[in-house]
Amino acid sequence: MTSIVAWAGVDSRGPASVYIASDSRISWGTTHRWDHGRKTFASATAPYVFGYSGDVLFPSMALPIVLEQLASGVIAVNPRSSFGEIGNQIRQLWLTYPQQEHRDFSIVMAGRTGEAMAATFAVAVMTFKAADGTWEVREESMPATSSTLLVEGSGSSAIRAAEQLWSESAHANTSRAVFSAFCESMRHGSDPLTGGGPQLVGLHRIGTGRTFGVIYDGRRYLSGAIVGRAGAATSTIKWFNELFERCDGERMVKLSDAQSHSSR
Repeated sequence: MTSIVAWAGVDSRGPASVYIASDSRISWGTTHRWDHGRKTFASATAPYVFGYSGDVLFPSMALPIVLEQLASGVIAVNPRSSFGEIGNQIRQLWLTYPQQEHRDFSIVMAGRTGEAMAATFAVAVMTFKAADGTWEVREESMPATSSTLLVEGSGSSAIRAAEQLWSESAHANTSRAVFSAFCESMRHGSDPLTGGGPQLVGLHRIGTGRTFGVIYDGRRYLSGAIVGRAGAATSTIKWFNELFERCDGERMVKLSDAQSHSSR
């Protein structure tokens, strides 16, 4: 399972960004786990980012195929519906997936049409239910203020509890409140199926999908993997800490020109 959250960042002109954050733990029953599983994906060629919850195997194999097809132009960019050709490709891949391996999972997608002030964001969840073999797609409405769009996975109740506390603080209705609450829920450890380092991807009004580094518990994480100092020094990745402050990835401190965020 997984803890995953998606949210929209909204400024005075409307939605300006969408992010997806996840943990990195993959569990086999209650005795085996691995804390470096990749659960978020960003297209380097198109304005899309993805995440998943539930069963790991199919989404973790299917989403890299989707990214490759976006890059090559096989899948059209900016489909008219929430998933469009992306959803069709996922279903096509699923057709020959072994029946005995069918388990519940959800794929979260965020996309953008247009750029700059003409940008429009969409977030949708595509869920497969193994009990009856059906698919469900729902689209989330963009909010008027920065706030959570969806929470999925086994750690959802812990995320909701942390979000409630942050919503009662001076940081309510901000992206930093959502991400800080997510990190806080992970650190609390109430869900044994959630762990590792946070993963973060996002979309802004301009550009393609972005993968961000996260500084968490004194370590650097990128897509679930720990990054050493040498790697951070040569990286072009943008880094955030647990308070959603922009950071120097090498020194793991807030950038001098970054806005300071306090804890609740």
